[in-house]
Amino acid sequence: MKRRKNKKKILLTTLFIIIIVVALFLLLTLLPKKIINNIAIIQISGTIGGTSSILTGDAISSDEVIKYLEKAESDPTVKGIILEINSPGGTVVSSKEIAEKVKSIDKPVVAWIREVGASGAYWIASASDSIVADPMSITGSIGVISGFLEFSQLFENHGITYEEFKGGEYKNMGSPFKELNEKERIVMQGKIDIIHKYFTKVVMENRNLESADFANGLFYLGIEAKALGLVDYLGGKKLAINITKDLAGIDQASIIRFEREKTLLEKLSRLSQNSFFMMGRGISSGVVEQNSLAPVA
Repeated sequence: MKRRKNKKKILLTTLFIIIIVVALFLLLTLLPKKIINNIAIIQISGTIGGTSSILTGDAISSDEVIKYLEKAESDPTVKGIILEINSPGGTVVSSKEIAEKVKSIDKPVVAWIREVGASGAYWIASASDSIVADPMSITGSIGVISGFLEFSQLFENHGITYEEFKGGEYKNMGSPFKELNEKERIVMQGKIDIIHKYFTKVVMENRNLESADFANGLFYLGIEAKALGLVDYLGGKKLAINITKDLAGIDQASIIRFEREKTLLEKLSRLSQNSFFMMGRGISSGVVEQNSLAPVA
């Protein structure tokens, strides 16, 4: 009799535990899940596709930016992306790669130009869904430049000779040890014109512009850029966040940043930069680093 009562007690206890577990499971399943909305800020600062140094300032590679864009794109909690731009531009291919990635993303992407968003950096910004720029920021500078240091006169003055063997008429075009001849100058200018035409065409398509008057290489203040249709809004971070939320169709969002820790060299480079030097050299920064005819935008 006692044994039967114990079995009954154990059975009731087990049944009670099962009921509690099932009830908790159903409660957790039926409770509304908290919706997580994030906006990712990805920083694009310094020369695009360049190399960091004390002279040229900090730099960022296209691979690095694309990695962060892909991370934000694949994260379901990220509802929109802000590109925090502070760059004078960089190499043509790197700028083009980032811009094409930006354009391919389904989530809203807003470019926020803080101080400088010129040349290749503006190319990237133009691929976004909307552009916010500070009224006094530097934008535009839509052009292409290439150049190299040439030492032939220096060698001649010091009695230094240079001999070269080549196969192909233009193989040594851009050598620092000889001057460009007229035919080489025509060839090089033709390449630059092709790139400039392509750059201009892409910006016109991205911004729905009918005139290419902006593509003269001039830089524009944010307030001038808005009048030309190169930017959509004048403002800062808060406005960029609000526009991103509107485009994403959300009311609230947390801000997360995708960026790497800067090296000591990059921090020192940032301290050594001069704003007007950066503004003036614009897209030519890559030339100093590479000392080659590779064009930069």
